[in-house]
Amino acid sequence: MTTSTRPLRIGNVSAARTDRDTATAEFLAASRLDVVALDMLSDEAMLDLAAQRAAGGSGYERAAVVQLRECLDLLGVGGAGGRGDGAGDDDKAQGVRVVTNAGALDPEGLAHELRALARAAGVDLPVASVDSGDVTDRAPELGLGVVDVATVRHGAFGIAQALAEGAVVVVTGRVSREALVTGAAAAHHGWTSSALDALAGSVAVGHVLSGGPGATGVVDSSTDVTRTTDPVTGGYPIAEIADDGSAVITRHPSAFGSVTVGTVTDQLLDGVAGARYAAPDVVLRLDSVRLAQEGTDRVRLSGARGEPAPPVVALVAMTRGGQRPTRVARPLPQEESGHVVVLADGRRVPVPVPMETAPIGPGELPTPWTPSAVPGGEPVSTVLGSVASVRRGVVGRGVNIAVWTWDDSAFAWLADEFTVERLRELVPDVKGMDVRRYPLPNLRAVNLVARPPRGEVLSAGLGAGLAAARVEVPGELLEYGP
Repeated sequence: MTTSTRPLRIGNVSAARTDRDTATAEFLAASRLDVVALDMLSDEAMLDLAAQRAAGGSGYERAAVVQLRECLDLLGVGGAGGRGDGAGDDDKAQGVRVVTNAGALDPEGLAHELRALARAAGVDLPVASVDSGDVTDRAPELGLGVVDVATVRHGAFGIAQALAEGAVVVVTGRVSREALVTGAAAAHHGWTSSALDALAGSVAVGHVLSGGPGATGVVDSSTDVTRTTDPVTGGYPIAEIADDGSAVITRHPSAFGSVTVGTVTDQLLDGVAGARYAAPDVVLRLDSVRLAQEGTDRVRLSGARGEPAPPVVALVAMTRGGQRPTRVARPLPQEESGHVVVLADGRRVPVPVPMETAPIGPGELPTPWTPSAVPGGEPVSTVLGSVASVRRGVVGRGVNIAVWTWDDSAFAWLADEFTVERLRELVPDVKGMDVRRYPLPNLRAVNLVARPPRGEVLSAGLGAGLAAARVEVPGELLEYGP
């Protein structure tokens, strides 16, 4: 994959085994992409695959075979799905490349099946795989206890290395949530581990795209919602990532939904703790990110700053509980997390750990911010959701509850109103929990992270009713909204 200065155009398909066989093919046929990220793993899927493997079956998601079988003619050099708007090598028709985490616990096994599928169809398909990071057998010695499945969440540079060596399809296990996008961007632009700001920007983009149709407002978890009963037929997001890590988030023309500052903000605030978001390859300064509506269904993401990679990566273990899986996370030193890429020609190449790491700084950052005047008018009792939005996400053993709004003046009210004490009043279930507050002025958001005492289980749906809570707001504030 030749490095390029033109933007990488990458789409994300959050597919599942219940999707239509042609879902990915339809997305590719309707879009002009360099890379598609085929994201197929959830906690439930990983547990199902672990059980499947224990019973003697494969440990990978075979639905990926079904999806890719329908679009083999669009993949690789010379395929119909590529672009040709650059110079030099970019003038050649480039088929779409695929990065997918569907390898789960056996990426090599899925890579082997995809090669066989392509050969049977008369297609030369270079497929590489990245070490799954499976440590289930070592879970007790790693402090995770006896669990159903445990993996190391690797980062982006195994993917980047495989693409740089010419792979058309790269199969991974359950890597960090932004790694599919960041790895593709690093390969496309030739970034090294020292390109901290560019990497951080792509991490922010990957975090947004990992929400799939949520980024285009066609699922219930999104705030700026354009509902559809069939998000598989559309609604998947696309990003155009520049060589400095800035990007435009958009969607393919035939999709349902819409892309707005609201839909992008909502996804960016999912599952983030504090103002620093630690990916395996870089720490994103979340407080630095700026969003702006650039046009219809086009939101520019810019300004991201990166800090050196954290000294640890995440070990994540899961056990099937009652209504939902039980998740345990532990840190693993970067130097112990080494993994390999199996290239299309069979070579096994180690993936280097980041050259520089640094402890993650405190969550609070001195973000320069001059508040706007708070709207006036007589106080009015209304539900919080009429003036702001709420995004909830899992953060380790806790939850983040991000409250954000659409207007600087409304944020001036929100920043003053949403203290830790106020959250405790509105969400009584956080009683006894450690709650920390992180203002994010660039995103017009206040992020509150609640963690129960060790040994206690987080109650399901904590904070789910916050948008319906009644608050007193200045009358003028009701003039502001999405």
